[in-house]
Amino acid sequence: MPQFAFAGRSNVGKSSLINAILGRKIAYVSKSPGKTILINFYKVNDVFFIVDLPGYGYAKRSKSLRQKWRYIIENYLKNANLLYHVFVLVDSRHLPMESDLMFIDWLKFYDKDFSVVFTKTDKSTQKSISDGLKCLKDKYGDINYFLTSSTKKKGINKLCDFIVNKATL
Repeated sequence: MPQFAFAGRSNVGKSSLINAILGRKIAYVSKSPGKTILINFYKVNDVFFIVDLPGYGYAKRSKSLRQKWRYIIENYLKNANLLYHVFVLVDSRHLPMESDLMFIDWLKFYDKDFSVVFTKTDKSTQKSISDGLKCLKDKYGDINYFLTSSTKKKGINKLCDFIVNKATL
């Protein structure tokens, strides 16, 4: 079945977004960075998988464990034959960080299909969102992106429609 991976820095809202998409609390959410320590697969209606990846960047975990996560994530992304799309989550309250840009560069180098998902838009200003989008467009040109809020359910239906359409092509 097709797989749709959710990647991003620790504490950017990957698990919260997955819970909003699935309409139930299935992915563990924490205020502390680095709670997702394994690649978690969630089967959706026997049609596709949502894949929750451990966060990159800062986490309250040892350096060796963070290195192990990096290896596991890279190995999965390079070798997953049924990976249809990667969603790169970026906190809309801040400009994309160097780790976000490096991750996008990595996806582009390996020719992986991806979209950027701006999270926490309910806590952000329109200026912050516009600045983040401009930063990415200046570097990468036209990119596919979504504006979301897990708590307000903003952009969730659009994201779900995108996944279902890609999964059933």
